[in-house]
Amino acid sequence: MGVQARVLIVDAPWKFGDSLPGKGRGAQKHYKCMTVSEIIRMPLPPLHDDCVLFFWRVSSMVEEAYQVVRAWDFVPKTELVWEKTTDESNEKLSIGMGRILRGAHETCIVAARGDRIECMSKSERTVFRAPRGAHSEKPEEFYRIVERLYPLELWPEAHVELFARRRRKGWIQYGFELPGTWEHAEAALTREAAQEKKSGVAQ
Repeated sequence: MGVQARVLIVDAPWKFGDSLPGKGRGAQKHYKCMTVSEIIRMPLPPLHDDCVLFFWRVSSMVEEAYQVVRAWDFVPKTELVWEKTTDESNEKLSIGMGRILRGAHETCIVAARGDRIECMSKSERTVFRAPRGAHSEKPEEFYRIVERLYPLELWPEAHVELFARRRRKGWIQYGFELPGTWEHAEAALTREAAQEKKSGVAQ
């Protein structure tokens, strides 16, 4: 079957139910977004029976994120919180968007399937601080945490990232912004749209 993922990072492009004014505000102005149904149904890479998932969620779609994690046959174990700061000093929290509270953090669900995979680092916290980058871009420190927990040398070519935005040595990556890596997801979305259209006609 080839290489199977032991560590999987997913930063799904959530499709929100509202839109924000301005040229740069809102996810859909930066990249192609997907509905919860599309995310659940998207084809995943081959997964090892024992696999750890790092799944980024958005604060306004908490239940939907856990729905996806469980639909993929993973069991939530904990969460990793990124406190966004304004610069490298990490002293001042940034101010983001939000209808009730202004966002200053992002949350990554850590889930697993199969038998427990031993962590190589025993000192990682559930919270870390790092400067905010481009829209939806995740900080370098996040990847360092993952690689300290599950070093690349443990399983060559078994660290996989979906919706990647830039190349990272030692990882197998797929993303709309990485040319030539996302044809399988494009095909899945086309099939999903055709099925929804067919269901609508049948009704």
